[in-house]
Amino acid sequence: MFNKPEPAAAAAPATIRSAILSTDASFREMARAALAGVRGVAIGAEIGTPFDRIDDAQLAALRDPVPELICLDLGDDPALGIRFAQFLSDQNPAQRIIAVGPTLVPELLLGAMRAGVTEYLQRPASPDELTTAVERVVHKLGGAAQRSRKPGQIYTVFGAKGGAGSTTMSANLAIVLHQITAKKTLLIDLDLELGESAVLLGTQPRFNFVDLVQNFHRLDAGLLASYIERHSSGIDLLSAPYHPDGTEQVTGDQIRRILHFLRQHYDYLLIDTPRSFSPATLAALEQADIVFIVTNVDLPSLRNIQRALPLLRRVLSQGEDKLRLVINRFDPHDTITLADVERTLGLKHYWTLSNDYEAVAASINTGKPVVLNRRSIFARDLRALGADLSGLRAHRNGKGGRLAALLLAPIFRILRPPAKAGAPKEHTP
Repeated sequence: MFNKPEPAAAAAPATIRSAILSTDASFREMARAALAGVRGVAIGAEIGTPFDRIDDAQLAALRDPVPELICLDLGDDPALGIRFAQFLSDQNPAQRIIAVGPTLVPELLLGAMRAGVTEYLQRPASPDELTTAVERVVHKLGGAAQRSRKPGQIYTVFGAKGGAGSTTMSANLAIVLHQITAKKTLLIDLDLELGESAVLLGTQPRFNFVDLVQNFHRLDAGLLASYIERHSSGIDLLSAPYHPDGTEQVTGDQIRRILHFLRQHYDYLLIDTPRSFSPATLAALEQADIVFIVTNVDLPSLRNIQRALPLLRRVLSQGEDKLRLVINRFDPHDTITLADVERTLGLKHYWTLSNDYEAVAASINTGKPVVLNRRSIFARDLRALGADLSGLRAHRNGKGGRLAALLLAPIFRILRPPAKAGAPKEHTP
């Protein structure tokens, strides 16, 4: 049984969308009455199919638009129902779930809470109990919507030339910032023709930035979640399209409006730009709080930066104050020294990322971000950069201070693989 009602005129003012999932017709009727009886709630999808038989069309109904509140009947298989709740929460972490089911053992009840179940009612739940639970959740959702949120920081990453490492830096820095701060972080691939962020993260996104542009006129926080791909590291990805068809229709004004919208919903936005001054790139540069210029120490890269600096200074509202020069694949024994780079460009370097070709190449080819490799010296330098940006002041040039090392130690322990039986323990200073 599957029903997705047409939106009625009376439901238009509603601010909270809801859905009902249950094979029990009497529960669906009770849930409809409870949801309809609370002001500000619109009933959307209603699914009466067992969890293991829910098809793509029904899943699509839970994504477009994404319901903010779900009444979920765990039925005769609570364990499977909890796994389905986890699936829904992974798709939209802001979603609230009211679950109804039998008495659960502590392990399953804890699993339900971790899966995003906000309210759990034991059967047989009364209409009053369900209505009260709905009112509590709606109050929380309404309160969250009314709280003001500080706009997120936009970090735009621009490569001096192809292969400079800007995509690797933006993807891995996004993960680092999320790990250090636990704040909402979004990676945006604005290389709309040949973006590679999804490849670096080992994902196959269902939607992309162009899809978001085409539907921006009806976008809200719930619908936004359906266009975002959640990575296992905890960051969100808004990818470039697989096929570049139609990307020329995306304008700079559209990108500016979308970035303004997105920074209301995320604490950090990392934008990987194409190696050209396209409308997309110019919009991302204009909106940025910091612009990272990623370069290698070679003459073509330095020449490109020299040529680009006048335009960058004109585009940026605060001129050179927003620019941060990052030297990638840094080797202190290079013929061209940091002093040569700074003298040539008239720009101080901000950070260096060590040359760790094997680790970075392996991460790209396997779709496993290099920052998850605790032995990589490139990852070490990037973690120190993330510490600096987030306020844990590490020393520059990739060498973290003692305070940063202490604060980041829990992250390293999480990322460290479990020791093999009988293996000697590593010594941590």
